[in-house]
Amino acid sequence: MLWWERHGTRLVKMGEKNKMMNSLSLFLIMLALGVCSTAQGVFYPFGSAAGDTFIPHSNVGLISVTLLHPFSYFNRMLQHIHVSPNGGLWLGQLSSPNSDVIVPFSTLINYIERGNVSHQQYTTGDVLHTATRDINSYFPNVTFTASWVLVVTWDRVVYYQTNDTEATFQAVLISDGDLSFVLMNYGDISPPPRGALIGYSKNYFNEIVLLNDCYPNGTIDYVNLKTSSNINIPGRWAFPTSLESTFSCAYPLVPQPEHVVGVRLQVSSAERLNETAVEEQILKPLRDLLRQHGVDVSGIRLRRLVEKQP
Repeated sequence: MLWWERHGTRLVKMGEKNKMMNSLSLFLIMLALGVCSTAQGVFYPFGSAAGDTFIPHSNVGLISVTLLHPFSYFNRMLQHIHVSPNGGLWLGQLSSPNSDVIVPFSTLINYIERGNVSHQQYTTGDVLHTATRDINSYFPNVTFTASWVLVVTWDRVVYYQTNDTEATFQAVLISDGDLSFVLMNYGDISPPPRGALIGYSKNYFNEIVLLNDCYPNGTIDYVNLKTSSNINIPGRWAFPTSLESTFSCAYPLVPQPEHVVGVRLQVSSAERLNETAVEEQILKPLRDLLRQHGVDVSGIRLRRLVEKQP
């Protein structure tokens, strides 16, 4: 059995250790999540009707999936991934330290009890058309035609110690053979007793993506995960995972102007604001907003203009 938990500032691999993983120490800074509930319309097709392959309930370890097409993940091409019933994807060979993870909702799941974990790969058909449309809509600066899609779904899985609760979520990997993207979709999710983790690593855990960086207080509103998104699709998050991809809390990225030397902001206030109040009430929220759109805010400074009476 394998799942991931946050201990302080670390994501730690928990549970019984696979023989091939005894030499691996897995840690990753991630984000604790909780409740969400949303319509199934955000999901890609899954289940028996979609022809999915189901993970047997007797298996609570990692299941190896050989990819029909290589998946470009930052600095390498993946031929295999491993699916965990506990809400994560292990990228690369289990016996290799050169691996990463995609964690759509990692927590301690009682997979033997009920629920389904399934996966399906697509190289033709409507799912490719849907993926092509989605990626071109979310990332209009790229020209993209999907040639391969992997859909992994955790459907109504339950947590240990609280079998009256359920969680449904999905990870979708999309590629055209060069560019690649990951979607994370969220359905009805009850609060897990141990919390849950969301995010992904890159460059063999040397770089970490934190979704909590997208929120001013560093914490996602658990109940409203169903309405949260970085692409204006409630319940869905999207990330490019090609070599030079940049994470953003909002896509499409706002182009960075090359020749803008200054912006004048006119503010009307019923109170007389001193420089400290202007910094806290105006400039700080403005910097946070621009930073979420990928804009370099290091050059934003307050300059006081004094109007002289004639």
